[in-house]
Amino acid sequence: MLLSFADGGYFPGAWRAAAVALLAAAALSLVLGGRPETTRAEVVAVAAIAAVLAWTALSALWSADQHATLLEAQRTVVYLALLCAAFAIRGALLEGTLAGIAIVCAYSVAQRLVEGAPNPPDPFEGTLLNEPLGYANALGGLAAIGLAAAVGLAFARPRIRVLLAAAVVLFIVTLALSGSRGGWLAALAGGAVAVALGARRPRFAAAVAVAAGLALAVVLTLPAGSLADDLAEHAGDRPWYWHVAWQEARDAPIVGTGAGTFELAWLERRPIEADIRDAHSLYLETLAELGVVGLALLAFALAVPLATGFRPGASAAATGGYVAFLVHAGLDWDWEMPAVTVAGLLCGAALLVESRQTSSASFRPRPRLPG
Repeated sequence: MLLSFADGGYFPGAWRAAAVALLAAAALSLVLGGRPETTRAEVVAVAAIAAVLAWTALSALWSADQHATLLEAQRTVVYLALLCAAFAIRGALLEGTLAGIAIVCAYSVAQRLVEGAPNPPDPFEGTLLNEPLGYANALGGLAAIGLAAAVGLAFARPRIRVLLAAAVVLFIVTLALSGSRGGWLAALAGGAVAVALGARRPRFAAAVAVAAGLALAVVLTLPAGSLADDLAEHAGDRPWYWHVAWQEARDAPIVGTGAGTFELAWLERRPIEADIRDAHSLYLETLAELGVVGLALLAFALAVPLATGFRPGASAAATGGYVAFLVHAGLDWDWEMPAVTVAGLLCGAALLVESRQTSSASFRPRPRLPG
């Protein structure tokens, strides 16, 4: 979670360092441990993110801001390198992710206890808890992933339930102080999925995930028309961001206007006086900038881990954390905050790794008894 202490990994310098470190870790693991036995799902997951990267870079050909487009491609390299490293190293991916999130949240809460609320308040974040990422909603998203994962892990690790309960309290405090409504919604969806899977109700867990997805789709679709003004009275400025994203998507529905160009669309069409760079929704921004093709590639890449998340024996913790990430990414600019996206993708990678281990154990031939 070192990216969290580098402004959430928001700036390009952090991407390059992270990508090099992750690829070096993957190479070192291959040298020391040999080539791991990868599954078809793991290969597909890596190929799918690579396809998103390729389409993002290709959009520079028709983008009005090629520099911004190529920066978007550079960030996506981090996510590709992350999956390569995760599948090469394997190990305790989920436990390490949860520990990293807990460290970040503990640091943030401890800093607030020692230093108190900022005085004067931050011009953008006010008194909301936001460090070390610098964005309160990103910290809330990170805490939501941790909360859902901790709840799910409590079913599988009864010996450390006291420790996990303390982590859950920490994540709740972080969410409360960050004031992230999207974080609470993501934690609720991911936590409900984790509880259902922990109780061995995979069908109910899948139903909860589908319901959350449909609700998110409705929320994002309503501002496409004239309802944006009415919705903004109750939901803040986000409906306006989504409204402009829909307008941009109509201009180039198939291939989009080029990665990283939402800021230009906002400056041209903004209905309110606000300086915005992102659409505050991974899915709508992808549709606007990369078109239906880009959204389909992204949806497929994100769906690969979910294909194993609701099978009997699937990890409740990894699935819950991953669902929390997917929900929160639909409501904010998590893709531009690698610290949050890395945590979410690690939950997805853990799902694929653990499903492989579960399948191997299930189909391992039983030794024959003599006689």
